[in-house]
Amino acid sequence: MKNIIISVDNLSYKINENRLFSNVSFSLCKGECIHIKGSNGSGKSTLLRIILGITSPKKGKINYNIERNISYLGHKNALKSYLSVEDNIKLMGLLNHHELKGHLETLSLKKMLDIKVANLSYGQQKKLALLRVFMNNSNLIILDEPFVGLDKENQNILSSFLNNELQNEKGIIFTSHINCEIISKTLKID
Repeated sequence: MKNIIISVDNLSYKINENRLFSNVSFSLCKGECIHIKGSNGSGKSTLLRIILGITSPKKGKINYNIERNISYLGHKNALKSYLSVEDNIKLMGLLNHHELKGHLETLSLKKMLDIKVANLSYGQQKKLALLRVFMNNSNLIILDEPFVGLDKENQNILSSFLNNELQNEKGIIFTSHINCEIISKTLKID
């Protein structure tokens, strides 16, 4: 029981009279991953926002058995497009992180530090946003469509990283329409 990071019990949510999902229940233990699947508009992102405490459910409850230390990346990259890559890294508080240099090389961002984010491709912007996840110090990682915009090579880099985080006893919850190589349980909402 002490390995459970989070348990979700009977969550339901509706907008006006339109029910997005109902009676969603699951638990996530250390070293486990849940892949939330569903059609567009089924409430996957809303479910993540409820888990994060941003949105309140209409019914149900969430129990955290850990201190809430969550690394989150939504489907929007949350970058300042008018600033350079390096300035965005400063804003993320990662400039002096001991793993930064290695991750910049792995993600092919090292030579782009002085380029404005607005001039990067969507995939390059996604990789920059993922630095927050790659250098997280959390026990739970929540990702909304993290593979969108990444080519196959970078999808594999992300999958490998996340599988390694599972080996480090972290919990992961993510949504994705893209098939990936992450060892996970599936939660289907529709």
